[in-house]
Amino acid sequence: MDDFNIKAILEKLDVFEKTYESIRIVDPLNKKILTNNKDDSAVEKLNCFDFWGKNKVCDNCVSIRAYNENNTYVKFEYNSDAIFMVTAIPYEVEDRRVVIELLKDATDSLIFDKAEGQSEDKSEIYSLIDNLNKLALKDTLTGLYNRRYINEKLPVDLINTMLSEQNLSVVIADIDFFKKVNDIYGHLAGDRVLKIFVDTLKGCLSRTSDWIGRFGGEEFLICLPGADLEISLKTIESMRKTIEEKDIIFEGSKIKITASFGIYSLIPNSTDSIDDLIQKADEKLYLAKKNGRNRIEY
Repeated sequence: MDDFNIKAILEKLDVFEKTYESIRIVDPLNKKILTNNKDDSAVEKLNCFDFWGKNKVCDNCVSIRAYNENNTYVKFEYNSDAIFMVTAIPYEVEDRRVVIELLKDATDSLIFDKAEGQSEDKSEIYSLIDNLNKLALKDTLTGLYNRRYINEKLPVDLINTMLSEQNLSVVIADIDFFKKVNDIYGHLAGDRVLKIFVDTLKGCLSRTSDWIGRFGGEEFLICLPGADLEISLKTIESMRKTIEEKDIIFEGSKIKITASFGIYSLIPNSTDSIDDLIQKADEKLYLAKKNGRNRIEY
């Protein structure tokens, strides 16, 4: 898409200039601003998340959600100057989709009851916004990131991997015969098993860049940015063995579980897509279950 077409979209939105502090068009996949209605002389050097001054990609990126689901979404976010209501609108132009972001200063529009003598410090509302944004990405049972987070974070890690020419390993883990746990001990026991299983996985991660999301049911996705196959195998074998040896106690009963793992390790300069990563890791998981479970395939 050339510069003329980008600015032509923005010109159509001139009527909203008095309503919004900033109107910008972004490429959420690459985290780049394509243009905005302010001074765009340095746009090419800016990431879309630089505006918030937190030096990191937004955990709850409303624009990647709008892009992925082709729907309009709204959230609150803040920087050092103000609190903003961000409206993200997907827009199809030529052969690609972009996202129009409308940023409205909502600092004076948010009203909270304050006790007598309480200061005007905004830290409390900042904390509330952070917590709400985190809750939107969490699985309520396990506390892990949910499927929405996986859909939003995995593309970011893939892009960073491509730019830095590093490895990336994606793992899908599945609790073996989990249905039997529910059938024999009940669903409350099943919930406890899931929580302990998750705590065990998390306990085997040593790098801050690694993360885990609940893929669905008793399946979990483990993302290891920068990890090659050797590092991934060492980490996942630690998980497998620890789970195998753990006794889970529920109402006097001792429950033993095992898990199967499928690893797909992306090499630098690969052309794999997000769907490719998940599909190939899932194929390895299927092979692990087919070959007897409680094992790793890669």
